[in-house]
Amino acid sequence: MKDIQYWRRKSKQCLQESQSSFIYRQSMIKILQQHVSFDAYCCTLTDTSTLFSVGAVTEHSVEAIHHKIMSLEYESTDVNKYEFLVTSGQLIGRLSDADNNHLSQSLRFIEVLQPNGFSDEIRAALMFQGQCYGFLTLFKKANNVMPLFQDAELAQVKILLPVMGEALKEYHHFIIEERIPSEEGEKGILIFDKGLTVISINAKASYLLSLLRNNEGLSQYQIPKPIQAICAKLLADKLNAHTSLLVPIKDTGYIAIRASFVMTSSNEQQLAIFLSEASSKEMLAFLITAYNLTLREKEVVFEIIKGIPTKEIAQNLAISNYTVQDHLKMIFQKVDVSNRNELVWKIFSRFHLDD
Repeated sequence: MKDIQYWRRKSKQCLQESQSSFIYRQSMIKILQQHVSFDAYCCTLTDTSTLFSVGAVTEHSVEAIHHKIMSLEYESTDVNKYEFLVTSGQLIGRLSDADNNHLSQSLRFIEVLQPNGFSDEIRAALMFQGQCYGFLTLFKKANNVMPLFQDAELAQVKILLPVMGEALKEYHHFIIEERIPSEEGEKGILIFDKGLTVISINAKASYLLSLLRNNEGLSQYQIPKPIQAICAKLLADKLNAHTSLLVPIKDTGYIAIRASFVMTSSNEQQLAIFLSEASSKEMLAFLITAYNLTLREKEVVFEIIKGIPTKEIAQNLAISNYTVQDHLKMIFQKVDVSNRNELVWKIFSRFHLDD
């Protein structure tokens, strides 16, 4: 079994050789396959706030069933759901560890995995400093020499989790300077039926959809994981009406995705997906989250953006001047700036958020 120092060296090497998180994840999976026997995989980059997928590296046999897996993730109770792994602190789970009663009730196993020849699964949250930056899922098939994951394999994956979590954090914090070209008020609209078959699409949505597909290396007929995720949650009636998902596309900009139900004249329910360049409000929220600022640090940042001096910040937040200075030191460290002007530029002015 390889120790954490081995994985740190391998991760550092892959980071240096990879221009995107997509390539990094592909490279790490290839190395992992030298030490753990698995037949299929899915490695998802997640939005740290909602845990929605913002892009996945997926083996082709899983790609075909991914939408169904995603739907069941929100529709029903099941073994080792991603959100449970994160919130419970368990972080990693093996499907075959479930007792017969729970396994017989697992719709993911009964309806999707078993019919497609899969016999076991490891799910793991790629965490670092309390935030989840991705999910790694490994699958074994029934025709594998060892159709169930062994304890040593589970332990090996567990060692890897914080290493990949830290690496994906670096990609999450890499703020793209570009903005997607768009005319004011221009929105992409995409209409699906409940099976995620495209019914209608406008030119702007077609363009943005192609960017999302290219970001995951998908064909023109495949549905990007962020859209699958937001649709699955909408269909499960667990999507907040105000939720938008921000997807960073390297060297391009940020795509905002929203979803809602629409009704046809025959009272048939369809899914409307709205795609656009991220708004100023969405960009600011993304930047604040990307730099992992605490609630109090966010409050201080918003005061600084308004141009309020330290003394007034202390009065407004009912804290001392010294405490404000302590918060500023930590904020400067997290955002990698040395003064207020640099801070305002780095998370506000350079993206024209003052517009």
